[in-house]
Amino acid sequence: MAEQMKESGVSWIGTIPESWGIKRIKYMAHLKGRIGWQGLTSDEYIDEGPYLITGIDFKNGGIDWNNCVHITEERWAEAPEIHIKNGDLLITKDGTVGKVAVVSDLYGKASLNSGVLVIRTIEKYDRKFLYWVLQSEEFWTWFRLKNAGNSTIIHLYQNDFAEFSYTFPEFIEQQAIADFLDKECAQIDSIAADLEKQIELLQQYKKSLITETVTKGLDKSVPMKDSGIEWIGDIPNHWKINRVRHLAKLCSGATPSKDSLTYWEGTIPWISSQEVKTDKIMDTSLHISEDAIRSCSTQLMPTGTLVMVVRSGILQHTIPVALLGVPATINQDIKAFQFSDEMLPAFFKYYIQGQNDTLLNIIIKDKTTVESVDNNLLLSLKVMVPPIREQQEIVKLLDQKCYTIETIINKKRKQLSIIQEHKKSLIYEYVTGKKRVKEAQ
Repeated sequence: MAEQMKESGVSWIGTIPESWGIKRIKYMAHLKGRIGWQGLTSDEYIDEGPYLITGIDFKNGGIDWNNCVHITEERWAEAPEIHIKNGDLLITKDGTVGKVAVVSDLYGKASLNSGVLVIRTIEKYDRKFLYWVLQSEEFWTWFRLKNAGNSTIIHLYQNDFAEFSYTFPEFIEQQAIADFLDKECAQIDSIAADLEKQIELLQQYKKSLITETVTKGLDKSVPMKDSGIEWIGDIPNHWKINRVRHLAKLCSGATPSKDSLTYWEGTIPWISSQEVKTDKIMDTSLHISEDAIRSCSTQLMPTGTLVMVVRSGILQHTIPVALLGVPATINQDIKAFQFSDEMLPAFFKYYIQGQNDTLLNIIIKDKTTVESVDNNLLLSLKVMVPPIREQQEIVKLLDQKCYTIETIINKKRKQLSIIQEHKKSLIYEYVTGKKRVKEAQ
């Protein structure tokens, strides 16, 4: 017979089994973080000695000891309350907040930096059960509500975390739920990892296809010549090489004044760097008026224009480019290309996408506060220039093949999203008693 349910008293948890309890974490565990240690810098890290666990060392629910830095015995001894041992439960409270790990395979001494908290449950409260609670919507809904309205950097403050309430059954059932979720989630994670690998391989194939096609052409039987570009190698003998400055003019954008609301009540798409995510931009989240265009240095770019993000943190790993599917304006973090008759915008887009990794090292300015493209280096860039008819054929083939690849990738991303949502739901249902482990009932 199913156990009667009762109200938990927490709106996002709802009902829980009659025999389950709910308490604040401070009554069920000791929470310890680093206090003091002012002045510790990376200059003090050494090659051997006690480990210093940081948020970037969390991996697959454990700690990647090969990634950890080391500190001196003296530094380790300064904070006995956070001397870490196997079985300890850790959570990140700064940086990427809410990553959790259970310490295992620790041979030697370890401590924490200021961004990590150790959680040690008291008797009758299973640490691994709490590990799963902290990965569930039971915790994350609480955390989002606690930080609602905060537009600055998000933290998990120890005093706030001490007030987090979670539901729990008897100790034996806590262990049974933890064991069940260990097994079920390991299977889900294995499937998810396989899907992620498939997506990665498809993305690599797409990139190599683009690179090969825009540098070698479609006819593999034509004579080849040295391009004179180290990272390109040989190209078809009849292709030309030219610098971007001789093929295109760069156009800048701007942001109309936010003080004039009428500027932002128009119908003309206005593109920010966050919106250069697809091969073709058909619309934007913000629109401006013709008066807004006249008020600043932005201008209306025609359909088919190639745009590139030239200032954004995303330039650490990607140079976003896209074609305009509709006339649009751009902001100051984007450049638009006006090409001569020698170059198709779509061909140049594929060139940038195919050579992304190499170009990141060539046209990005030395790291400052925000990554940005050096316009002079971009304009000095050498590119291949096939005859226009050949560019058209290359673009047509890549459009078809990349569409097919992206269709497969999107299907696998959808499958990955579904299985991740299933995992999230599974954890929540078992740690709140909506579903029970039969062996423990």
